Amino acid sequence: MRTKFKLSRILILIIFLFFGYVLTNMFRTKRLTEKEKSIIPYKPNQVLVFESNKSEIDTIIITEITLKEHPPYMEDMLWAKNKEILRIQTDVDCKNCDEIITLAKRNYSIETEITWTIRINGKNYVYGTNLKSINRLKKKKLTLNEIEYDDVLVLKRRERFKRPNNKLSKMFYDEIYPIDKLYWSKSKGIMKFEIIETNEIWKLKTHYNTS
Repeated sequence: MRTKFKLSRILILIIFLFFGYVLTNMFRTKRLTEKEKSIIPYKPNQVLVFESNKSEIDTIIITEITLKEHPPYMEDMLWAKNKEILRIQTDVDCKNCDEIITLAKRNYSIETEITWTIRINGKNYVYGTNLKSINRLKKKKLTLNEIEYDDVLVLKRRERFKRPNNKLSKMFYDEIYPIDKLYWSKSKGIMKFEIIETNEIWKLKTHYNTS
């Protein structure tokens, strides 16, 4: 009897501790580490000028870098933790898509995700992965504007994006194109990206600081 009583008390204690931990998650935050944040080489007031293989030119200005805590998404459930998100804000003409890069922790995952949303000439070019996948890549050399960079990572999309063929989905996917290959310099950031669907290749033509 005593053994059963002790086991029941231990079980009740374990259940109590579990639910106590879960319910207090909302007061805790999954934070980015300094090493994770250091993957971003950009600083505020940087100007990036890109040129395409179709002789199009557009400019992106890094306006600020924000690091904020955000509450869980609805799909994370009420007991999920808050998460820390690092955003590289730009001067694009779209209030809801002014982050060129988003670095974020996710609930129920040990991975830290990174997303690029490069808005040029009214189009959004997107790519997403996680830092674990990036850290596995080997550095390669890339010559751009007669300058050789030896710290470039080539990020490739595994599967082709199929644009849904219906009117309802078109309003969400119009002018949004997946990046098939992204060249990322650890010291300079975005160097080049390719889009198969539109037969476009954008290269960093020049970059400088305004202050």
